[in-house]
Amino acid sequence: FQTNLKFGEQKRVFSLIPGLENAEFIKYGVMHRNTYINSTKLLDETYCLKTNPNIYFAGQITGVEGYVESISSGLVAALNAIEKYKGSNKKIIFDEENVIGALAKYISTENSKFQPMNANFGILPQLEGEKIKDKKERYKKIAERSLKKIEIQDC
Repeated sequence: FQTNLKFGEQKRVFSLIPGLENAEFIKYGVMHRNTYINSTKLLDETYCLKTNPNIYFAGQITGVEGYVESISSGLVAALNAIEKYKGSNKKIIFDEENVIGALAKYISTENSKFQPMNANFGILPQLEGEKIKDKKERYKKIAERSLKKIEIQDC
């Protein structure tokens, strides 16, 4: 598992668990670091390499953080790779007012302090003209706006 506890502290804490008082720990937990490319310079909103239109990236290496986020990057990359394979010049770009599009925009927009990002309301554009203080109500309105933007594509 992931932890920032030093090995000695891990041994002490885990030995407090009933049944593990005399356990021998073979390997201790460490905090992992994800490896990712500088997508803001390398990829477009379809997760395609800017310098080679036949190469797509997806998953955590692109700078999206999390399982669902990785799946969304794979979806966008796959839909666009299919279009490319069919000989189409059509690019499938999701609107930035939904999370799939917002993540794609985040990883493809130049940013000198680029860090991996989870899906969150902070990467979605704010509501225009409305200042809603209640967070639950504001997020509900943002979600409703996002759902209105989703269209069925003929993929």
